[in-house]
Amino acid sequence: QGPSSWGCYGNGIGTSSLIGSGFANTNAIVAGCSETGIAARLCKNLILNGYSDWFLPSKNELQVIYNNRGLINSGLAANGGAAIITNNFYWSSSESGQSATAWHFYFNDGIAYPNGKADPDYVRAVRAF
Repeated sequence: QGPSSWGCYGNGIGTSSLIGSGFANTNAIVAGCSETGIAARLCKNLILNGYSDWFLPSKNELQVIYNNRGLINSGLAANGGAAIITNNFYWSSSESGQSATAWHFYFNDGIAYPNGKADPDYVRAVRAF
C-alpha cells in the first residue's frame, strides 16, 4: 500500500499489540483520527480482489508474518505472484505506549521499534489473521 504516516501524532487511541487485535485497532484508529491518508485508513478503505475486510496488523501479528515470510513468499511465487514481504519498516496498528509513537516492525531484523506517528513507513494490509 506504499508509505504513509500512522497519524494522530500526540493523540492516544488506546490500541493493543496482541494477536487478533489488528482489526479492532484499525477500527479504533479510523474512528479516533480524522486525518486522511493514514496507514489504518488505507487498509480499512482497501478493496482488493473483491475483498474489503483488510486491516493494519498489530505488532504481534507482524511478528508472525515475519516468522513465516519465507513460506508466504514461496507460496506467492508458486501461485504466480511476486514476493511481497520485503526488508522494510512496516507500521503496526499498535501504539508504543505514548501518544506520539507507534510500533513499526523492521523486516530486516525482526524487531519492532517505536517510531513517531507523523513519520512515513510502509503499510501492509492483511485479512482475517
